[in-house]
Amino acid sequence: MTVLLTHERFLPDFGGGGEEIVFQTASHLRDRGAQVRVLTTGDPRITEYRGIPTERLPVSRYRINFAAGAIGRAAAGFDLIHTFNYHACLPSWLAARRLGKPVVCTVLGLFRDAWREMRGPLLGRCFSAWERLLVRLPYTRTLFLSEYSRGQALACGVPESRALVNTPGIDPAFFAASAPKDGSVLFAGKFEERKGIGDVLAVARALPAVRFRLAGWGPEEAAIRAAALPNVEMLGFLHAAELAQAYARASVFLFPSRAETLGLVVAEAMAAGCAVVSSVPIGYEGAVIRPGDTESTARAVAGLLDGPDRAAAMGRRNAERARCFTWERYTDSLLATYGEVLREAHP
Repeated sequence: MTVLLTHERFLPDFGGGGEEIVFQTASHLRDRGAQVRVLTTGDPRITEYRGIPTERLPVSRYRINFAAGAIGRAAAGFDLIHTFNYHACLPSWLAARRLGKPVVCTVLGLFRDAWREMRGPLLGRCFSAWERLLVRLPYTRTLFLSEYSRGQALACGVPESRALVNTPGIDPAFFAASAPKDGSVLFAGKFEERKGIGDVLAVARALPAVRFRLAGWGPEEAAIRAAALPNVEMLGFLHAAELAQAYARASVFLFPSRAETLGLVVAEAMAAGCAVVSSVPIGYEGAVIRPGDTESTARAVAGLLDGPDRAAAMGRRNAERARCFTWERYTDSLLATYGEVLREAHP
């Protein structure tokens, strides 16, 4: 089986968790015997990354929207195209249509109404409409990272018959991490309003006796440091082993994101035995909150910390639930989907 993967960025270029999902997809497909290649943007002199061959177009990630011709030429010798939103999916769909090949799209981002908060009422409406168009394109199959995300897409008009869930895996190191829980609250992710970092700071102000640790990077980092809250510790960007230890110490993981398709950090925190307070409903124990409702969020966090035995028990059950997040299961499901669409294309 030969698969061309297309995405607007690919490691070592990095903008968020999407690049890691694309890399893990390529790596696990290769390990199962598939021939894979990644078409992306960036420096054309980089022709592979950790054994994955790449073709990098010397354009911005936005201009890959106009690269249907290049994607078509690259895909000519492949059985199918697997693309990931946002900017590579339209040209990949066009290329697949011209070549008569199946195209599978994984939806990494689905922000819907959150665009208006992030971009303003007028521009946000335009971004939301563009996202809706991309998600509703008639791909051979459209894959979602969670049932929650799939439900949002069905509400946008994506046909149920071609909308499937394939939840990615997490690094086994997050299960293996070991440290005494210390009654702290952890946030991990990009320091931006979409991830709810403003809510995290508001909750930290409301609970001055609680220690908060923030792991990540992003545009709000300078403002967070300037606020200099005495109960907030900045950890910076942490790699896997360091991040696993940060999860292992925390009693509660706080993630009040405005828009997520899964939130891999939530799954990682579950694996490390944290009780979870988040707006992303993916089946953890803790509390599901509404983004922006900082009073209720603060009460939820305080309630878990007031009952440490209860929070610890929730964390243990979360660790058990997280065992379903494996790259082996993800790859099995992906290969089954590929086989199905190829049989349909060549009955």
